[in-house]
Amino acid sequence: MLINGFTSETAGRSPDAVSLFWWQGWSSAWYVTSVFDIKGFHCDAPGTFVLVRREPNGSCTPLLVGACENVSDDLFAHHGPALMRAIKSGATEVHVHLLANSPKDRAAVMEDIAQGWQMPVHPAPVA
Repeated sequence: MLINGFTSETAGRSPDAVSLFWWQGWSSAWYVTSVFDIKGFHCDAPGTFVLVRREPNGSCTPLLVGACENVSDDLFAHHGPALMRAIKSGATEVHVHLLANSPKDRAAVMEDIAQGWQMPVHPAPVA
């Protein structure tokens, strides 16, 4: 269900280069995500995120999917217990989809990926 041609290999690239990964939802739609190391993660843009455990063979195991108005702030402030469970389960990367323009669109991406991978969702907090 996913394209593994985009891995977090950065050898020979600029330190600022961001790797990409594609996730497929239940609808069969594909969502491109930027891949970040969970250590020192910062993304103050609105988006849909997937917390990921990178397996020894290079494949990705999604552990948590959610939608936020400010990914890093909301992830740490509002999803703390779920974030800690994901880290304890081996999460090492945060994949962020930044192309959904509205909260409704971000929620739809979150739901689609979650259904496609049979995962619980963590919606953005309601202000």
